[in-house]
Amino acid sequence: MADLDSRQATLDALIRRIQDLSEESLLQLSQFIGYLKWQEELWHSLLEEPQAEVQEGWHLTWKFDLLEHFPQARIASTREPDLMEVKVGVATCGMIRRPALWQHPPVHGSAVVEYQIPVPPQVDRLRMRFAVGIRDGALMEGDNVCAFRIYVNGLRLWSTTKQSHPWERHEIDLPNLAGQEAVVQLMTDGLGDPRWNWAVWAEPQLLGYVREEDEP
Repeated sequence: MADLDSRQATLDALIRRIQDLSEESLLQLSQFIGYLKWQEELWHSLLEEPQAEVQEGWHLTWKFDLLEHFPQARIASTREPDLMEVKVGVATCGMIRRPALWQHPPVHGSAVVEYQIPVPPQVDRLRMRFAVGIRDGALMEGDNVCAFRIYVNGLRLWSTTKQSHPWERHEIDLPNLAGQEAVVQLMTDGLGDPRWNWAVWAEPQLLGYVREEDEP
C-alpha cells in the first residue's frame, strides 16, 4: 500500500509540473515518452526467452540486486588496475538505455567486482539474471574483444566474449547454496587489448525460487 501511495504521489507531482509546460515543451515530452516506451518494448523482448527457461512449479521468493548493493561490493584487479573503471550508471547498448554496472578492464588482467551474498535457507533453486553489452560509441574491431566471466565461490560458471554493442540477455543456474554465503564475482578482461572495452552489465540480479508445492 505504501508503494502505491508513493507512486501516486510521484505521478501527481509530475502532472503538476507538466501542466506548466509550453506547447513546444509538451511536444518534446511526448516524443521522449514515445522513445522511452520503444526502449522498454525492445528490452522486454530480450527478456522473453530467458524467462521461459524457468519451468512451471517454481515461485520467485527472493531477489538480490547487484546494482543496489554495489556500495558494499569489493572492487579489485587481478594485476595492476591501470585504466580500470568500475561504477554504476546508465548505459546505452544498441540504442537501449538501462541501469548498469560499468566495468572497463585494466590494461593487463581482469577487473573484478565481488559480492558476498547470504542466500536465504528456504531457497530451492538459485539463478542469476543479467545482460552484457559494449556501450554505444566504442570502436571495437578486428581481434579486439572483451571477455565477461562469472565466478561463484571460486568456480567459473559462465563466460563469453563480446565485440558488438547490443545487449545480450542471459539467465543461468547457480549451485544450491541455500543458507550459505555466495561469493559472486563479475569479471571483464580485455584479453591483451583493452582499448574501447566499454563493458557493462545490465540489471544483474540473483533470483531465489521455491517449489510451489513446498510453500506453506
